[in-house]
Amino acid sequence: MAGPLDGLVVIDASWGMPTAISTMMLADYGARVVKIERPGGGPDGRSNVRKTTDRGKWSVEADVHTEEGRAVVRGLLAHADVFVESFGTGRVETLGLGYDELHAEFPELVYVSVTGYGTTGPHASRPGYEALLNARLGQMAEQTGHREGPIFMGHPTVSYGTAFITTIGILSALRARKFNGTGQKLDTSLLDGMLAISSMNWWWNEKDISYLARSGTQKGFGNKRLITDPFECADGKWLIPHTGGPGAYKRMMDLLGFGDKTRTIDGPEMAIPLDDVELDIARNQVPEAFKQRTRDEWLELLHAADIAALPLNRPEDVFEDDQVRHAGIAIELPDADHGTIRQIGPVIRFEKSVPAMPTPAPTVGEHTARAGEITRSALWAPKPDRGAAVSTPLQGVKILDFSSYFATGFGARLLSDLGADVIKVEPLIGDQMRPLGDLFEGANRGKRNIALDLRTPEGQEIAHRLVAEADVVMHNYRPGKAEKIGLGYEQLKQVNPELVYAYLPGFGSSGPKSGLKSFAPLVSGMVGLNFEGAGKGNAPIRRVIGNEDLYNGFLGAVTVLLALHHHLNTGEAQYVESPQLHSSLFVVGEHSATLDGRAVPAHELDTDQTGWSPLYRLYRTADGWITIAVFGGAAFRRLAEALDRPALATDPRFRTHHDRQDNAEALTDILSEAFAGLDSAAAYKLLDENDVPAEIPLDYPIMPELLWEEWALESGRVVEHHHAEYGWCREVGMVMHLSDTPGRFKGGSPALGEHSARILAELGYSPEEVDALMASVCALPTAAAKED
Repeated sequence: MAGPLDGLVVIDASWGMPTAISTMMLADYGARVVKIERPGGGPDGRSNVRKTTDRGKWSVEADVHTEEGRAVVRGLLAHADVFVESFGTGRVETLGLGYDELHAEFPELVYVSVTGYGTTGPHASRPGYEALLNARLGQMAEQTGHREGPIFMGHPTVSYGTAFITTIGILSALRARKFNGTGQKLDTSLLDGMLAISSMNWWWNEKDISYLARSGTQKGFGNKRLITDPFECADGKWLIPHTGGPGAYKRMMDLLGFGDKTRTIDGPEMAIPLDDVELDIARNQVPEAFKQRTRDEWLELLHAADIAALPLNRPEDVFEDDQVRHAGIAIELPDADHGTIRQIGPVIRFEKSVPAMPTPAPTVGEHTARAGEITRSALWAPKPDRGAAVSTPLQGVKILDFSSYFATGFGARLLSDLGADVIKVEPLIGDQMRPLGDLFEGANRGKRNIALDLRTPEGQEIAHRLVAEADVVMHNYRPGKAEKIGLGYEQLKQVNPELVYAYLPGFGSSGPKSGLKSFAPLVSGMVGLNFEGAGKGNAPIRRVIGNEDLYNGFLGAVTVLLALHHHLNTGEAQYVESPQLHSSLFVVGEHSATLDGRAVPAHELDTDQTGWSPLYRLYRTADGWITIAVFGGAAFRRLAEALDRPALATDPRFRTHHDRQDNAEALTDILSEAFAGLDSAAAYKLLDENDVPAEIPLDYPIMPELLWEEWALESGRVVEHHHAEYGWCREVGMVMHLSDTPGRFKGGSPALGEHSARILAELGYSPEEVDALMASVCALPTAAAKED
């Protein structure tokens, strides 16, 4: 078997980065992905992004706008498990490839539709391009930048968020098919991808609890005892520290020379706000202090003090990192343009279902003549006799979440939304993240909770009883810690040989960086996101939207689902590993590099942070800005007509897609002049009336305003509930929409130890034993005990 998805057949008739990344993930782990391509290929046929997102796939030419082309697609679907399309709301039905028609013909097919804004709601008919969604929903106002005004997002976080939830949804629908016997429709969208990544930072609660300051002179973490920003050092290089963890804030202040003005906090430091003196030091004086030493000097001092810190790199630099080399996840593939290129390959480590080395991206139509070779594998056939039908995809799956902080817990929460029974096993003092309400809620809603002292034999015995009845264990302890408290893989395999053991550490179970602390957004900075979002030649920005906590959670959920499928198909349980470093590398994986270290970028933000190309970018208007997304010759001709410059379409410099690429600067100048003579409303009206995709950037983030839209509540994308600690809340709800086995909101985050007694009783402890354990290893510490 070459990967956990060996034998799965996916027909990909979609276009765009989100679905390309999603189906690349499926191909990376063993699926046969057949890409349906228009004859001759589209505008991306020779693009750098294709080098990565289409690796491992087959390419079959078929024009779905013709009967002949649709017959090719139908022939492939007769042997397929999954069909993916992104034609846009209502368009696929006109081609005879809609869900109802195909479900009647191929009832076992999992049908995946990825749109811009979903199939209902006020934005459903708007053009579905990431930059346009960023503009319309205010993400360009939320993104930090080097200038005033909307910032084009150099890192395509919505595409990655959408890709992840699409992959999670596909794997979930396939699991439901095993038990129910039929396929179903999965709807995801760029809107859902945006909401998924927003669930970390955006919610509403009646007590106005948030770990972020969104107004005033100290935005960001405000008066929280937390520092995690990029800092320039004496040698002009950059690093980023993180003061999370017991006592780390005070230790860093000591190193920087501010120890005498910084209080020592007994207990979680983030629970005590900074006073005025400490606030001024943290936000205004610390940047200057870092300029007193070189980056290497600071990193050595910080690591010696057990403070998380990493260098800030560019994406092409990561291939030379010692931990990346140790992990062996960088691959080299033949390339027509560069001879050989480096890419980040499959990033999840499997004990048993090890994936094969990906093959290079195919040329357009390379496998057309081999379409008849595609056949279904009995391995993936539905088997309703396995047990009762399920109403949610992960019904019957029990997951133990031993993690702390956000990343692993978020992955477990996504699986909880899909029906898994997730039990968070929390230390008696509580997760360090509990004081950060929105973070804790986003990672832990819908779970059950038991507080347990795992340092005691009694606590470990309870944990082992839990493991004996579980399907999955997830944790993110630093290497070696799990073994000390009886939770190592070899230890738990003896308790439950059928266990999927999912380890999501910072850097990996071994290697030169494996012992370092890992907090977001350090690893994101290390792999290049701060430079990717900064623009060509600029210093790194403070933060990009999306970070390794989110991405590791997404990939953690994918990891568990892949392992569960392998177990269903083969009966084999196994150890799987998905570090934060690996998930962070994955989300810059569209970029490649040559063997001598030169970047082969899939896209590059310009210095002014306005866009990736003349036709996918922001333009200044007479009174503001306009965002355009013009792809293909027909759309370019409509743009030329809308701006009353029809000669542009026949100008030899701009006649073809590649001509426009080669003369990008000249085209940018012409369009800049045209838009500068129009106000934003007039420009938008002209473009919209001529069917040219465009949006006026909103000058504020639509979150949390969107949480109050009734259509969002009705569609399940927003949920409202009452929380015992936070009061009435509204937060992001379901972001994967399955037609037959939808996910469900199961309530807010649990109180510390809320379900301890009930869980102990479920494990077979008598009422007397429950009482005794609740008074010892499950009891919450008293104030005096905390002081000791």
